[in-house]
Amino acid sequence: MSEKRKKLTINDVAAALDVSVTTVSRAISGKGRIGEETRQKVLDYIKLHNYSPNSFAGRLTDARTNNIAIIIPEVKELIDLPFFYTCMYGVDEVALANGYDMFVVTTNGKDTTHLEEMLDKHKVDGMILGRTYRNDVFAQFLKERNVPFVTVGSLEDSSVLQVDHDNKGACRDLTSILLSRKWRRIAYLGNTGGQVVNEQRFAGYMQAHEDVGVPIDWSLVSRENQTETMMRKKIDEMLIRKVDCILCQDDSICNIVLQELRSQGARIPEDMRVASCHNSEILDSYPISVTSLKFDSVELGRTACRVLLDFLAGRPVQQKTVLDYEVVIKESTK
Repeated sequence: MSEKRKKLTINDVAAALDVSVTTVSRAISGKGRIGEETRQKVLDYIKLHNYSPNSFAGRLTDARTNNIAIIIPEVKELIDLPFFYTCMYGVDEVALANGYDMFVVTTNGKDTTHLEEMLDKHKVDGMILGRTYRNDVFAQFLKERNVPFVTVGSLEDSSVLQVDHDNKGACRDLTSILLSRKWRRIAYLGNTGGQVVNEQRFAGYMQAHEDVGVPIDWSLVSRENQTETMMRKKIDEMLIRKVDCILCQDDSICNIVLQELRSQGARIPEDMRVASCHNSEILDSYPISVTSLKFDSVELGRTACRVLLDFLAGRPVQQKTVLDYEVVIKESTK
C-alpha cells in the first residue's frame, strides 16, 4: 500500500468528494442525518482506497484534537470586553465538561490569516464565530474550508448553524413600552458597523413604531459611523431639542450618553430619559439605574458550545437556536 494511501484523512475524503468533514464523519459512523446516496458515495470512495469503514473510523477518532476555538474581533475598547468575556466563559464551561479545550482567536478587519494557520496545522475540531457581519468573510471562509462551526449571532445563510438572542423582538418590546407612555419623540443613537445585531436592533425600533402607527422622526435617528466627539454633539442637540427619550443601540453608546449628560449637568430622567438595547456591568456602575434589555451572554456561549459539540458528535441539532431576553424598566425612564 502506498504511503499516500496510508495518510488518507477525513479532510482528504471531504475535499475529493466536495462535501463537509462532518458529512464524511456521519457517513462512516452511521450517526446523524445524511442522505443514503451521499453516505454510499463516501463509503465507496474509502473502499476504492483499500480502507474498511471501521478501520478508517478508528483513525478519524484518533485524529481528533479535542480542541475548539472561539473567534472574536480585536477588542479595542474596554467596554466591549464584558460580552465576549462572559460568552467565552460559557463556551469554556461546556467545553471542559465534555473533555475539550478552548482556544481564543482574535481577528482584525477581514484578515483570515490566524484562522488559516490554525486550520492548516489541524489544531481544532470545530469553531465558534463570536460575532456576525453582513457578507461575513469569516463565515464564508469556514464554509469553504469545510470546517464545522456555529455562529453567535444571526446570518441570512440558513445552511449555517446559529445561536442568537431575539434582538429584534427585544428592541421592539422595549420601544413599544416607551411609546405606550405617549412619548412620540424617541431618538435612536447607534451606528452601522456592518454588524448583524445592530441591524436587528434598529429593525425592532422601526417595527414598534409601525405597530402603533407612529411615524419615526428621522431627524432624531443617528446611525452613521462617527467619532465619540461627533456623538457627543448629537447628544447635546437632542438635549436642546428636548426629545422624550434617547434609545441607545448598546451599552457602549449608552455609556457615552450618560457621561455627556452628566458633563452638561443634565438630570436623568428629569431632563432626559435614557434606555439601552443592551445591558452590562458598565451601566450598573452609574448612580442612576438604566432601563435596558437583559441578555444572558454566559448561556449564549454555553448553548453555542453544546450545539457545536453535538454537531461534531453527529447528533441532531437545530439549524438556529434563539434565546430569550428580559426588558428591565428602571429609574432612567421614569
